[in-house]
Amino acid sequence: MKAAFHLESYLTDGVENIVSGILKAILYNPKESCFMAKYAAQSKRSIKLRQAAQKNGQHIPPFLIASITTQCNLHCKGCYARANHSCYDQDSAENAQQLLRAEQWESIFQEAADLGIGFILLAGGEPFVRRDVLETAGEYSSILFPVFTNGTMFDQNYLELLDQKRNLIPIVSIEGNRETTDARRGAGIYQRLHSALQELHNRQLLFGASVTVTKQNLMEVLSDSFIDELSVSGYKAIIYVEYVPVDHRTANLALDDEARKQLAQRLGLKERLNGL
Repeated sequence: MKAAFHLESYLTDGVENIVSGILKAILYNPKESCFMAKYAAQSKRSIKLRQAAQKNGQHIPPFLIASITTQCNLHCKGCYARANHSCYDQDSAENAQQLLRAEQWESIFQEAADLGIGFILLAGGEPFVRRDVLETAGEYSSILFPVFTNGTMFDQNYLELLDQKRNLIPIVSIEGNRETTDARRGAGIYQRLHSALQELHNRQLLFGASVTVTKQNLMEVLSDSFIDELSVSGYKAIIYVEYVPVDHRTANLALDDEARKQLAQRLGLKERLNGL
């Protein structure tokens, strides 16, 4: 008989494995190691808070996903958000009224910290258009904020913010090599990413990659050469995301069962980033 699946334990273990992997990956980075060691201790406190709540019949998730804007500065091919009219070049007056203000997000982050939630993914749109929210998130050192971004907005002010607030971790979207990335993200985007990430790397900032996997780029993004290139560039984590078709015209890009099997077999490559 199979043991019962326990979602809470599964999710908690997943977050703890991420933290453990990051600690190994930044072993020789004094600033990041110091911050992550403190966060690891706070993470254990968060687990105890959630466990206490569980005993009282309250289920507190180990992490949240927060979409902080509908605005984005790119027009990526096959964008699911734009196809569903949930992403725009500019937030209209109507959309702006529906978006939460920074002080409202502050209330949410504070409540999350009090409940024992120590991991909040920030998404968009493009989250870096909301500097007010990112500055607010940076004040909550007991929470790790992976920020899913297209990586095109890292100006000097943002680099200084990321340097000061180490709990903000950019997770940068990349599709593969220059040709593959530019084909989906736009001409010249790969070079802009390369230049921006070099700045992050020079400052010894922690950042990762979000790779949207399609049938077209599957073998490329799972290859040794691609993983090694990301490692040399300073990425400390890779998140593979299955492509979601916008309509029937892009359905052929979605992974089938055989492609998913290949992806599952190759996920052991994540260990290559540990200790770099």
